[in-house]
Order: sequence, then C-alpha cells, then structure tokens
Amino acid sequence: MPFDPTKPANGSDLSSQEMRAQLQSLYLEIQARATVTQMVNADNAVLQQCSANSNTVEPLNFSADENYNPAQLQELADKFNEVILALRR
Repeated sequence: MPFDPTKPANGSDLSSQEMRAQLQSLYLEIQARATVTQMVNADNAVLQQCSANSNTVEPLNFSADENYNPAQLQELADKFNEVILALRR
C-alpha cells in the first residue's frame, strides 16, 4: 500500500492497521532513497568522467600573430568547437 497523506482523516477513529500500513509505507519509501554517501560517490564518478571527456582535445601549438590572421582565427574557432563537443559526451 503506498503512503496516503490523507489518512487518518481528521476526526476519524484511529485504526492500528491503518497506522501500521502508513508507517510501513513511509519506511519502505525511505529505504528506497539513496543515501548522502551514495549521492556523493555518484557525483564524483560523473565529475571524473566529465573531466576525462576533454582529454582527447590537443592544445593549440602556436602563438598569436600580432596582425589579424583569418587562418589562425579559424583554427581557434575549430578548437573551441572541438572542446564543446568533447565536453558534451
């Protein structure tokens, strides 16, 4: 029986069977929830995986030209897109 917050109704006689069922439902609901430790461990695993997503992106191997260089700007845009796609995995 799932927990029913409407029971016991206001002014009704208390029923031990109904109260036991309500408490048992709450107990089962609490037992089904993740603990803080489980949540922290899961978060850490996800964060480590996300961080590793960018490991395949190689750094740029050039210094910026002092004058505008369209090819260099395009390489920066391509690298930026590569990083975005890697982080989405």
